[in-house]
Amino acid sequence: MIAASRPDRCARCGANLAADNGSGRCAPCQRAERDRIVAAPDVPPSFWSHEPLRHALADRHLGRVVRAYRHHPYHGRQPLPQTTVAGWFGITQAQLSRIENGPAVVHLDRLAHWARVLRIPAHTLWFRLPPAPGDTPVPADAVEVGPHLIRALRSADRQVGGKNLYSAVLAHLVTFSRPTGRPPAMPPQVLMATTVLHEMAGWMAHDSGDSTTSRRHFLDALALAVDSRDALLVAQVHGSLSHLACHGGNAEAAISHASDGLGAVAQEEAGALIRARLLVLQARGLAAAGLTADCHASLQRAESAFAEAAPAPTEWLSPFDRTSFDIESARCLLRLGDVTAALRILNGNVTERPGGRVRSQALARMLLATALVGQARIEEACDLTHQTVELTHGLGSAVVLDQLRHLALLLRSHAVRCPDVPQLLDRLRDAIRERRWVALPLPTK
Repeated sequence: MIAASRPDRCARCGANLAADNGSGRCAPCQRAERDRIVAAPDVPPSFWSHEPLRHALADRHLGRVVRAYRHHPYHGRQPLPQTTVAGWFGITQAQLSRIENGPAVVHLDRLAHWARVLRIPAHTLWFRLPPAPGDTPVPADAVEVGPHLIRALRSADRQVGGKNLYSAVLAHLVTFSRPTGRPPAMPPQVLMATTVLHEMAGWMAHDSGDSTTSRRHFLDALALAVDSRDALLVAQVHGSLSHLACHGGNAEAAISHASDGLGAVAQEEAGALIRARLLVLQARGLAAAGLTADCHASLQRAESAFAEAAPAPTEWLSPFDRTSFDIESARCLLRLGDVTAALRILNGNVTERPGGRVRSQALARMLLATALVGQARIEEACDLTHQTVELTHGLGSAVVLDQLRHLALLLRSHAVRCPDVPQLLDRLRDAIRERRWVALPLPTK
């Protein structure tokens, strides 16, 4: 019996393959694709001729198509995990399992979305794909409008919070966005604007308390940033994903995204500022993991990178200034229990006039108040909390609201010993009640 021919080199990196490796990918490339993939990969046309996939498509059952897709030999010896594909779709692993094993989905909007996510060729589908926002030509003036729009939205976001602006960003994405597949090349400016708008929408969703929607936008932004081949933008989005993971208590993912971002800009001469941001985010993950020595080492490297950094070399990168750097550093130190060092960093920040930086100044004040409570300096903490309540009136930020709730919990145990606390607790209770609108669900895409 003649053995089937096997490839002898990795199709991805050209490395020699073991005699029993018929996947066409070496083990490191298989692991890299599985571990780092954030969107469905580009696959060759022959991928869709695989017999199980053809049968699933002929059965008109997209759940079975997804299962056949996950088990395709192209992905290596092990199938793609359900959690990975569910992440592309923006659903849970349990939901994907029900889709794969349950009755056929008939809703056209879901079928179209999932087909685009997997990049299934239209001619193989049993339904017609409706036009997507990116199928229409991008207005000519969008190329010029993009940078000015991004600056205006960033400025407004710092003053009024993500909850108040998320719908506006979604509306602009309709103009700039494209389908998940690979249409003809977009103008670079439009691709960059779409990437940044998705990342901005992710931050606004996070600021509104919706981590699931936030992550979906960040993953869309990362896929677009990779398409743009702009290493600095890829690194920036990894930083956003690192922050989100740390906020959600996933220290391992926070460290991993920061490390991936640092890898993206390792050879970039103009990358000092983004390296400083990624290093301090990496330090946050290390602090959350309890790795004190590693956290301090990362903070020292971040400080060195920040000291040598020039202003952002491209208008598409988010501002990252001294106040932002200090807030992230203080978060690390507070997590490690070094209240004195956190106080030393934050004291200089709260003297700054807020101007157009309402949210960052509010966060600095609340972190400082938290540190003061840790040193039993309750009256000073109360004064700062009163300032924060006044400063953030009308700010649509669930992150700020959560911090106010946290301060209320910290101060409650001091209500008997400090006469300033009961009045402040009453004010916090009223402020939190008045801002319940921040927790209302976000509009959907």
